Amino acid sequence: MKKEYIRYKQTKKEFSQMIDHMAQLCKIPSISKFSKVNTYPFGIDCNNALNYILKLAKSFGFIVYKDPKKMYGFAQLGNGKKIIGILAHLDVVPEGDKEQWISDAFSPIIEKDKLFGRGSLDDKGPAIINLYAMKYIKDKNLLDSKWSIRIIFGLSEETNMLSMKTYLKDFGTPYISYTPDGEWPLIYAEKLIYHVNLWFPEIPNLKLEAGKVVNQIPDSIYAKYPEINNMQSLFKDGETKYDETKGILKIIGKSGHGSTPEKGDNAIIKFFKAFQEFMPKFKSNALLKFITQNFVDDKFDLENIFPKYEDYSGKLSANLGMIRTIPGHYILGFDLRVPVTHSRSEIFSDLSKYVAKLNNKIQIEPISTKPAKRIDKDDKLVKILMETHNEHYGENLEPIAIGGGTYARLFDRCVAFGSTKYMHLMHGPNEYFTFSEIKDSLDIYINALYRLQDYDDEK
Repeated sequence: MKKEYIRYKQTKKEFSQMIDHMAQLCKIPSISKFSKVNTYPFGIDCNNALNYILKLAKSFGFIVYKDPKKMYGFAQLGNGKKIIGILAHLDVVPEGDKEQWISDAFSPIIEKDKLFGRGSLDDKGPAIINLYAMKYIKDKNLLDSKWSIRIIFGLSEETNMLSMKTYLKDFGTPYISYTPDGEWPLIYAEKLIYHVNLWFPEIPNLKLEAGKVVNQIPDSIYAKYPEINNMQSLFKDGETKYDETKGILKIIGKSGHGSTPEKGDNAIIKFFKAFQEFMPKFKSNALLKFITQNFVDDKFDLENIFPKYEDYSGKLSANLGMIRTIPGHYILGFDLRVPVTHSRSEIFSDLSKYVAKLNNKIQIEPISTKPAKRIDKDDKLVKILMETHNEHYGENLEPIAIGGGTYARLFDRCVAFGSTKYMHLMHGPNEYFTFSEIKDSLDIYINALYRLQDYDDEK
């Protein structure tokens, strides 16, 4: 029998306290930078973020654990053998172009009913909400003795996921779990993620630099070339800045999540489209041909390279996230989100064929792959969580497939569940979490943790 839905109304003081905890956590610039020899393997800021949330969890009365090697930590309620896992991450992507933020990315502010700050939505805000949901279960004595709830804090989700992989090696997979790092209502399938660098021959005298991570749409590019200031006429007002002293032109785009490249304005692509017009003699250049052949009409499916890459999880999408200039070459970093039914060998094969025809001097450098994830829509875990979401909103939605990559792909019996309808805001400037979604999420997670204890009894 399905448990009755709990409608929880925090007091203004309790809600304000929760928002303050989110803001304090978002102040920590926990951009993950892995080092095998560092005392803090993902950087001291990631360690500080972990210390902050573990201290908060301990104040709530939870059992806390910090890996001696500082790779991860967790907080636990209860001692039952069956663990409900909540997989959160405390690392964030870089702020991008600082000038596009209404405040410093790591100085959170409240504007009306929104909390602005890097990590507010991805994934520090949801981590705090789930800690408060656990607190409610504890305070109301709603945990069955057979169960425990463990919220696990990873420190490298945005990069190599090594933090959570280390947890898995040490403790294994929870009985059931979810990660509050996706999109409502629930994600049952995640595309394969393929990161690759392409090395192109350099154009004489043209120096370029853009992007810090490939899973973020680059919001600016810096270009140096003789008389490049004359390119400004090809852009709208406010889209460029020229540094006369250094002779560098900055082209401004709009950032966002690499899984939804169509939601931003890619500064690298914007530059090359204008540069082709500015210097038509380079139209036959391999790099410019690559851009014009594959990023036209605001399409990002690279159909000329990967024909018919589409299934129930959607089409392939490509984010050109980074460009660097080294002697003789440009290195372009791509983040490909590939439909579930396609493989990395297919991707490499089709990319190789295309590149060979375009220019045999182009080099392919595969960087990393994250496997696709799929769980059956009729799985008990999916059913419990979908019913909980739909009951809260009075809706009848179905689970969805996305290009985003979450911890769910590392775990058995795990899905991405919430905690926003606006996932495209996650990696962009002025990332924010609305108060209404925060309140809704808390309600939903409380009920999810309550009802998941009936997992074995679901038919």
